[in-house]
Amino acid sequence: MGLGDIRYEDVIAATEEFRRMGRDTFLRTYGFGRARSYELVLDGRRYDSKAITGVAHGYATGDFLRSGDFSGGAATVARCLSELGFLVEPGEPTGNRAALMERLRNLKVSRGPGNPAPSRQQPLSLLWAIAREVDERPRMIPWPEFRDEVGPLLIEFGLPNAKATPQYPFWHLRGSGLWEVQGIPTELAKKMPNLGILDAHHPQAGFKEETATLLRDPVTRLDAIATICETYLQDVDRRALFKRIGLSGYTTAGSLAEESTGADLDDHGRAGGPAPRRDTTRSVIVRDEALARKVKELEDNRCQICDTTLRYLNRPYSEAAHIRGLGSPHHGPDELQNLLCLCANCHVSFDGLEIYVDADGLVRATNHARDPYPLRRAPGHPLDDAHFGYHRDLCRLNTRRG
Repeated sequence: MGLGDIRYEDVIAATEEFRRMGRDTFLRTYGFGRARSYELVLDGRRYDSKAITGVAHGYATGDFLRSGDFSGGAATVARCLSELGFLVEPGEPTGNRAALMERLRNLKVSRGPGNPAPSRQQPLSLLWAIAREVDERPRMIPWPEFRDEVGPLLIEFGLPNAKATPQYPFWHLRGSGLWEVQGIPTELAKKMPNLGILDAHHPQAGFKEETATLLRDPVTRLDAIATICETYLQDVDRRALFKRIGLSGYTTAGSLAEESTGADLDDHGRAGGPAPRRDTTRSVIVRDEALARKVKELEDNRCQICDTTLRYLNRPYSEAAHIRGLGSPHHGPDELQNLLCLCANCHVSFDGLEIYVDADGLVRATNHARDPYPLRRAPGHPLDDAHFGYHRDLCRLNTRRG
């Protein structure tokens, strides 16, 4: 069955339907399984390439192909999508992700003679490198840049009284199987190069390509960050650490901003004069307002957590809250399965990781301050448990903040 009739806009239409329906419903409806070889990557989201192609063919011709109607792989689906200008990447084998977490839990970290705690140099260096992945910066890092940025980080968040020696994680992270160093002559790489060799040859280091590919997936990346923090950095102030290295997005499920004001305050804490202004240029995510209205209508503007119906200007008021946040670093989908109808208070608490929904559908407080109770779900409002799982992982990551 030829795929030559598929156009760019047909693929876009298929991805939009994928997001509206949710992955599992989409695949079940059109008769596909999860991608085994290739995934379509678009705006930070990953799609099952064969399923998208089959549905796109339906948009183009009226003939919606099912899994058995055509073969997938580099010569068919991947080639078709690539020729239309889409990015197609190998799918993430589950075993690779599991192996990544296992390697992160078993770093060969040293222990000082006077301190039984494991060194933080490799874990901190890995978190710093993951932050670069979030910002889509180059995978390989020149030694001078690593030295100048990681060195102060090791002083600030390393073990008390420990020396900051960035050359050690730069070189010894190779032992994790996740990291590589390039640019050291073979005859000098039989043992750890000294500072003179590093400064003279300007080598580069960074995640291996396979590791970097895994970490581009937001769910895998969150799991990696949580694994590193829980294994090696339990006593570190994570909020301060994340702010320091550029991972502040992981301290909230949404887009709550830090309180900030540039106004001068008087002796009573009041701002003198009008509020300050500044010119900005922003790139904002365009949300599907129809989806927001739909979730509010389905839930009759009642908060799914506290069952409250607020009123504003003599009308019912509620907010559509994404379970897994939109945009960087979470890259959650704007779909009904990722939306809750909440009051303003519960929205703030949910985004601020003060409450979460457990695997049994019970709302719990992260500080265990109140008894759990069921999340209310209206008929016709599907919810994806995977998004709740992502939110729970964020809560777990932020439970201990030093």
